[in-house]
Amino acid sequence: MGKIYEKDDNAEILTRLLMRINAGEDLKDLRKEAGRLIVNLTSSDIAAAEQNLIDSGCSARVAGQLSAAFVVIGIIEGRRINLRTQLPNNHIVRKVLVEHEMLLCFLADLKELADVIKQQSELSSANSDFRKLAHIAQHLEAMVQHIEVEEDIIFPYLQKHGWINLCRAAHSEHIYVKIAIDDLMKIVRSFNPQCLDEFKVRLNSLTKYLCQNLQEHIIQEDNILYPIAVEVIRDPNVWDRIKALCDEIGYCPLHI
Repeated sequence: MGKIYEKDDNAEILTRLLMRINAGEDLKDLRKEAGRLIVNLTSSDIAAAEQNLIDSGCSARVAGQLSAAFVVIGIIEGRRINLRTQLPNNHIVRKVLVEHEMLLCFLADLKELADVIKQQSELSSANSDFRKLAHIAQHLEAMVQHIEVEEDIIFPYLQKHGWINLCRAAHSEHIYVKIAIDDLMKIVRSFNPQCLDEFKVRLNSLTKYLCQNLQEHIIQEDNILYPIAVEVIRDPNVWDRIKALCDEIGYCPLHI
């Protein structure tokens, strides 16, 4: 990569550090530097550093991942990120993380049930396994509201702090997750016992996709996106406004 900056400012320092992360330098050596730098950065510094990387040939996704990795390294500074123990019970991020845990439980149930149905030679809509599947699909469909809360309320505040590419990547993943959940609901609603083999193939395919991709997406949000959000949005009044908006819209109705 060629030199692309003209002055020794925070954006330049951050760009160099991101390049070192990308080169695979030992994170233990980078942690203290990241911890010192993170307290002096502005959203403009982060955006400028990401743009520097993009101008140097990195994709926007890689640039976002590197800056996210930098913030996580800086936040950790030898301690484990555990927002569940660090935040008050009524914090909006705690509620989001709880919804994530519930969704992971439903994904585990979906995988187990899909494996059971795959072995069956006949199935009807009155069958207990099919009813369980329909119930799980409804829970997953409720995640659309969870996604809307993230994208319409939480992400815009994070983007104001310079994390545009990180939110953009999460949004892209949300699109495919919503399509897969919608497809799952379609095959459940249009179930025909006479087409069981086709149903099992589609169910198995969608289950594999959701269990892998949605699981990975939740892990990324829990361990990167939301720790960054909590770190950069320091004003409690902002979190109060976010929570008030979320309360008004409502949360993922997992009690169906």
